[in-house]
Amino acid sequence: MTNSKSTKRALLTSVLALLMCVTMLVGATFAWFTDTASTGVNKIQAGNLDVELEYSKDFTEWKKVNDTTKVFEDSTLWEPGRTEVVYLRVKNAGTLALKYTLGIYNLYNSTGKNVLGNKYSLSDYVKLGVAEADAAYADRAAAISAVQDSAKTLNSIGDTGVVGADLATNTTKVYAMVLYMPTEVGNEANPKNNDPYWAAKVSFGISVSATQAMSESDSFGNTYDEDAAAILSAISFSSGKHEITQNMQASGRFGAVQAERTAKFTINADVYAVYTKDTSGTTGGAMAVSADGDSKVIINGGDFRQVSVPADDPVCDLIYALGNAQIEINGGTFKAVLPERTLNCLDGSNAKITVKGGSFYMYDPSHPTLGDNEVVVAAGYHVVQDGDWYNVVAD
Repeated sequence: MTNSKSTKRALLTSVLALLMCVTMLVGATFAWFTDTASTGVNKIQAGNLDVELEYSKDFTEWKKVNDTTKVFEDSTLWEPGRTEVVYLRVKNAGTLALKYTLGIYNLYNSTGKNVLGNKYSLSDYVKLGVAEADAAYADRAAAISAVQDSAKTLNSIGDTGVVGADLATNTTKVYAMVLYMPTEVGNEANPKNNDPYWAAKVSFGISVSATQAMSESDSFGNTYDEDAAAILSAISFSSGKHEITQNMQASGRFGAVQAERTAKFTINADVYAVYTKDTSGTTGGAMAVSADGDSKVIINGGDFRQVSVPADDPVCDLIYALGNAQIEINGGTFKAVLPERTLNCLDGSNAKITVKGGSFYMYDPSHPTLGDNEVVVAAGYHVVQDGDWYNVVAD
């Protein structure tokens, strides 16, 4: 009897153990293998594009330039053989690789009269050249020799750059900028007498313009900034035909693209006008295109915008014409800080802007607010609004 009870008890225990095993096995068949892995903190940060320009007279003490810095002596009385040198250090102070152009801007001439009785411009006789340097020049001859093959008269340089390169982060490049009057210059630059009224004068600014270089990479390679501006200096011509097909980002003080006198421009590229003050540091501008005289500019495409315009001085035109200049817009996108100043002509001038295409941000070219008959939509075209944009299309 005792054995029978023990056997039943053992059998019941075995059955319960089997049921528990089956239950665990059934449960296991409905569970995926699992595990967890996690990163700590994912941080993204904006890259910083920051170029600095420093100058030195002796290659030992370096100072940052600003809007009022005078790197050349403005009291200098120029004569054949006179030479001035300043050493300029371009520094990539940001976290992104950049490409830059070093040049002059706001070239201003005040003509004089020479001893021959003829008008003359000092910028036709003073030359400027730039060369890489690693030490101060020993003398005047060494300075002129270093740059004479590439040196140009100031009038020949205009607002275009004189040198440029790519620059990695935390690196610098040093140049010597040499300003001199060749010894072969004669009485054609000799003022009529010692009265300052007869002496020609010239002023200009020095700038370094920078934009992204094709260096840093993302998931698809290092080509995301391949369309960044290729031209970093203003383009100015007073004659001839000129075509702009490379993206620009340049000083907009007098126009990133400047058409003077009889020059003819055709533009099919992005033009970003960087806000720039005049040499006195009082007023600034950010014009993408400026046309004067009897010039003509045809815009077939591209993106036209203003860059770094301060809130306390936003009054600047994007596309501007004066004199007898004509601007024809066939395409492109246009966005000004003040939309009403997207397209404008000087009041009282014979200039005109004719629109046959393009998209304009918060600006209707068929109803301009500045001046009468200055901006017109050509016959056979009309404006269609799409949100904040006004598109000019054919009828």
